[in-house]
Amino acid sequence: MAFRLRPPTDPVNITLDGEPLVAQRGEPLVAALVAADDLVLARSPKFHRPRGPSCLRAACDGCLARVDETPNIMTCMLAAKDGMSIVSQNRLGSRDNDLLRMTDWFFPEGLNHHELFAGVPGIQSIMQSFARRVAGLGRLPAEGAAPRKSGRREVDVVVVGGGPSGLAVASHAAAAGHVVEVIDDELELGGSLLALSPDEVASFAAIRAEIAQAVHLGRVRLRSSTVAGGIYGKDLLVSAPEGAEILEPRALILASGAHDGVLAFEGNDLPGVMSARAAAMLLTRGVAVGEKVVVVIPAGGGPFGASYERAVAADPIAKERVKVEVIYGEPIAVKGSSRVKGVRVKTPSEGEIDLDADAVLVDAPRSPAYELAAQAGAKVAHEPRGFVVQTDNGKIADRIFAAGEVAGVPFDVTAFEDDAKKIVSQL
Repeated sequence: MAFRLRPPTDPVNITLDGEPLVAQRGEPLVAALVAADDLVLARSPKFHRPRGPSCLRAACDGCLARVDETPNIMTCMLAAKDGMSIVSQNRLGSRDNDLLRMTDWFFPEGLNHHELFAGVPGIQSIMQSFARRVAGLGRLPAEGAAPRKSGRREVDVVVVGGGPSGLAVASHAAAAGHVVEVIDDELELGGSLLALSPDEVASFAAIRAEIAQAVHLGRVRLRSSTVAGGIYGKDLLVSAPEGAEILEPRALILASGAHDGVLAFEGNDLPGVMSARAAAMLLTRGVAVGEKVVVVIPAGGGPFGASYERAVAADPIAKERVKVEVIYGEPIAVKGSSRVKGVRVKTPSEGEIDLDADAVLVDAPRSPAYELAAQAGAKVAHEPRGFVVQTDNGKIADRIFAAGEVAGVPFDVTAFEDDAKKIVSQL
């Protein structure tokens, strides 16, 4: 059972399918939903299997919902405010009991609706029409959105990614006399640092202080909830709540970090299965994802699983209510129908073991978020963890650089700072 460790200090009232809930003002909306133990938030489009929050970085569909009459909102990317109305979508019946899940029961091995009843006059067209309707992702917005402004402007240095690597680059670039704009799609800058305890990121305090001073002096502009949508030649398309822009940076640094690793195993999509990083980010916000938590760390994984265990042990309330078991091995299967009830793990020493759990956290090797770099013309090399951007001393094209995990730098604050210095020396 997920729960909030402490009452919100600045509470606001929201609703989920008409049910009143309390949220902390400004926290990711999904944090309030998880804190209320509402893990079944969405349904898979085709088979209507239950989905829950998994990554908390808009890379899955587990927290998709209709918010204030706007469909298909990633609730992990929206700040909670008073009066918000959240409605689950893509279901027939209640959020927990979607009648359309019978499709999954009738076709446990899957189906191809394009060929179902193929050649039967009249029936195939009816089935395809039904399949398209069943696979919908919500009704259209109640009202059309108002036009937003757009524009084009030149900038000195743009850093895409507000995690430790991007902030390190911004800090050193500002100290070198550049005017820097940092773009990040999260609600709060910090990236994976937000999943670690204050003690674990203490070494990054100096860079945070330098960034704050640079912002005060007008040398750095920090833009959260802002998406770098694509690179077209030397132009960077940016979308923000206030509108869209084409930026023409003199230098562009891509510090987009890495995606949480995803492993293929039975039940890996059940509500209650999350990345260890996502669960750790919730814990730093005072939300525990379960009372019996199994952390599975495969070869090459880390560091967020072990960090989660330490954070629970350091919190007096979490320590009393949450049992964490860290297992090194490969997840084989998660037990449960609509949410996690246990997990089977293959370990190097004990073979396959079964464990009770109401949450399973997977700390798989992280996969570099190479997509923008590839658009910029970067070469990538495939490794077991994913595609890694290849650079020439940090450079991938004229005035375009890749920094941090996207270029294969391990998740380490000291390594990020050394990488940043190398890139800034070339600006």
